[in-house]
Amino acid sequence: MVLIDVQHVTKEFRVESAAPPSLFNRIRKALWLGGQTRRFSALNDVTFRLERGQSLGLVGNNGAGKSTLLRLLSGIYRPTTGSCTVTGRLTPVLELGVGMHHELSVRENVLLYGAMIGFRRAHVLGVFDEIIAFAELEDFVEAKVKELSTGMRQRLTFSINAQLDSDLLLVDEILAVGDRSFRERCYGVFQRRRQDGKSLVLASHELEIIEELCDVCLLLGHGRQLAFGPTEEVLRTYRADGS
Repeated sequence: MVLIDVQHVTKEFRVESAAPPSLFNRIRKALWLGGQTRRFSALNDVTFRLERGQSLGLVGNNGAGKSTLLRLLSGIYRPTTGSCTVTGRLTPVLELGVGMHHELSVRENVLLYGAMIGFRRAHVLGVFDEIIAFAELEDFVEAKVKELSTGMRQRLTFSINAQLDSDLLLVDEILAVGDRSFRERCYGVFQRRRQDGKSLVLASHELEIIEELCDVCLLLGHGRQLAFGPTEEVLRTYRADGS
């Protein structure tokens, strides 16, 4: 069964060009007329399918379009052209710490964040203790999030997403942050999900992790699809040409 179906997806953004500091341009800006704009293509004609239970690695240099694709899959962005369909429940782990309300307690944030990504209160309460234990925040349940360190907030965000059951987990460079213990526990979560037949889409520069966790791989370069297929083959291409 197809879990992700991406067909000829292009994503463009309008970028306002920097205008010289002339009197005319100052007047245009004051009148909210704006300046000259150009279109920037972050993704260009990307097509692939991912079967349920498979895991996908996204590789490519900075600016290749990996994060844009993850945001399309999560519904944050919509394609300019083409179609992007995800069948099933997903949880996006794109920016750790984002989405937390700093004036609310850890307990309140867990319930709020769970609701924001589409889970019922009863379901979140059912795994609440596991979320707190994974984040190692047993002594901070009633503390305001603003009182937590950056590392604590990162652990809390990841833990909520990891402990809530979903068909697909979208992850953007999660293994590049946090201490060694946190990284190892994240890695363990990914491995357990694979054993349970869950899917993962992981964008990372750590190719050894991609090799270990992903069945198939998508290589992007300047927004274009350079290769898609078995992970070993795609990474061989990536390492060979440095795209």
